[in-house]
Amino acid sequence: MSSRFRVGLASATALIALGAAAAPASATEMQPMSKHTGTAGCFNWSWADGDVTTTVYFHNTCKRAEWIDIVWTHGGGEYEAPYGADEKGSYKDYGAVKSITDVGPWTG
Repeated sequence: MSSRFRVGLASATALIALGAAAAPASATEMQPMSKHTGTAGCFNWSWADGDVTTTVYFHNTCKRAEWIDIVWTHGGGEYEAPYGADEKGSYKDYGAVKSITDVGPWTG
Protein backbone atom coordinates (compact mmCIF):
# COMPACT_ATOMS: atom_id res chain seq x y z
CA MET A 1 0.00 0.00 0.00
CA SER A 2 1.50 3.33 -1.01
CA SER A 3 2.04 6.07 1.55
CA ARG A 4 -0.17 8.38 -0.48
CA PHE A 5 -3.05 5.90 -0.30
CA ARG A 6 -2.58 5.42 3.47
CA VAL A 7 -2.68 9.20 4.08
CA GLY A 8 -5.82 9.50 1.99
CA LEU A 9 -7.46 6.57 3.79
CA ALA A 10 -6.53 8.02 7.20
CA SER A 11 -7.94 11.43 6.22
CA ALA A 12 -11.20 9.90 4.99
CA THR A 13 -11.56 7.85 8.17
CA ALA A 14 -10.93 10.94 10.32
CA LEU A 15 -13.56 12.95 8.42
CA ILE A 16 -16.15 10.18 8.82
CA ALA A 17 -15.43 9.93 12.56
CA LEU A 18 -15.61 13.71 12.97
CA GLY A 19 -18.91 13.87 11.07
CA ALA A 20 -20.42 11.13 13.24
CA ALA A 21 -19.36 12.92 16.42
CA ALA A 22 -20.84 16.24 15.26
CA ALA A 23 -24.22 14.75 14.29
CA PRO A 24 -27.16 15.76 16.49
CA ALA A 25 -28.55 13.23 18.98
CA SER A 26 -31.28 11.03 17.58
CA ALA A 27 -34.69 10.77 19.21
CA THR A 28 -33.74 7.42 20.73
CA GLU A 29 -30.76 9.01 22.51
CA MET A 30 -32.74 11.92 24.02
CA GLN A 31 -33.98 11.50 27.57
CA PRO A 32 -37.76 11.72 28.09
CA MET A 33 -39.15 14.28 30.52
CA SER A 34 -40.14 12.92 33.93
CA LYS A 35 -43.90 12.37 34.15
CA HIS A 36 -45.69 12.80 37.47
CA THR A 37 -49.16 11.41 38.23
CA GLY A 38 -51.25 11.21 41.35
CA THR A 39 -54.51 11.81 43.16
CA ALA A 40 -55.57 14.57 45.54
CA GLY A 41 -59.05 13.94 46.93
CA CYS A 42 -61.41 13.97 43.93
CA PHE A 43 -58.73 15.03 41.43
CA ASN A 44 -56.48 12.80 39.34
CA TRP A 45 -53.58 14.88 38.01
CA SER A 46 -50.46 14.65 35.86
CA TRP A 47 -47.65 16.80 34.52
CA ALA A 48 -44.27 16.42 32.85
CA ASP A 49 -41.21 18.40 33.92
CA GLY A 50 -40.73 21.43 31.68
CA ASP A 51 -37.83 23.77 31.06
CA VAL A 52 -39.46 27.02 32.17
CA THR A 53 -43.17 26.33 32.65
CA THR A 54 -45.24 23.37 33.82
CA THR A 55 -48.77 22.49 32.70
CA VAL A 56 -50.85 20.41 35.11
CA TYR A 57 -53.74 18.36 33.68
CA PHE A 58 -56.46 17.29 36.09
CA HIS A 59 -59.85 15.55 36.23
CA ASN A 60 -62.50 15.83 38.95
CA THR A 61 -63.67 12.22 39.37
CA CYS A 62 -66.31 12.97 42.03
CA LYS A 63 -70.06 13.46 41.47
CA ARG A 64 -69.93 16.96 42.94
CA ALA A 65 -68.05 20.18 42.24
CA GLU A 66 -64.72 20.52 44.06
CA TRP A 67 -62.01 23.18 44.44
CA ILE A 68 -58.47 22.40 43.25
CA ASP A 69 -55.44 24.28 44.54
CA ILE A 70 -52.07 24.10 42.71
CA VAL A 71 -48.95 25.80 44.12
CA TRP A 72 -45.78 26.39 42.07
CA THR A 73 -42.25 26.70 43.46
CA HIS A 74 -41.41 29.83 41.43
CA GLY A 75 -42.44 32.95 43.31
CA GLY A 76 -45.20 31.18 45.22
CA GLY A 77 -47.56 31.15 42.23
CA GLU A 78 -50.92 29.61 43.08
CA TYR A 79 -54.04 28.57 41.14
CA GLU A 80 -57.34 27.81 42.83
CA ALA A 81 -60.63 27.16 41.04
CA PRO A 82 -63.79 25.04 41.25
CA TYR A 83 -64.42 22.21 38.78
CA GLY A 84 -67.70 20.40 38.27
CA ALA A 85 -68.37 16.68 38.50
CA ASP A 86 -66.37 14.74 35.88
CA GLU A 87 -64.88 18.02 34.57
CA LYS A 88 -61.33 18.12 33.18
CA GLY A 89 -58.99 21.08 33.09
CA SER A 90 -55.40 22.24 32.86
CA TYR A 91 -53.35 25.16 34.09
CA LYS A 92 -49.86 26.37 33.16
CA ASP A 93 -47.49 28.51 35.24
CA TYR A 94 -43.76 29.21 35.64
CA GLY A 95 -41.56 26.82 37.60
CA ALA A 96 -42.22 23.38 39.03
CA VAL A 97 -45.27 22.15 40.91
CA LYS A 98 -44.93 22.30 44.69
CA SER A 99 -48.33 20.87 45.72
CA ILE A 100 -51.80 19.92 44.46
CA THR A 101 -54.69 19.85 46.92
CA ASP A 102 -58.43 19.15 46.76
CA VAL A 103 -59.68 22.05 48.90
CA GLY A 104 -63.20 20.65 49.25
CA PRO A 105 -66.72 20.93 47.85
CA TRP A 106 -67.78 23.99 45.91
CA THR A 107 -71.02 25.39 47.27
CA GLY A 108 -71.40 28.30 44.81
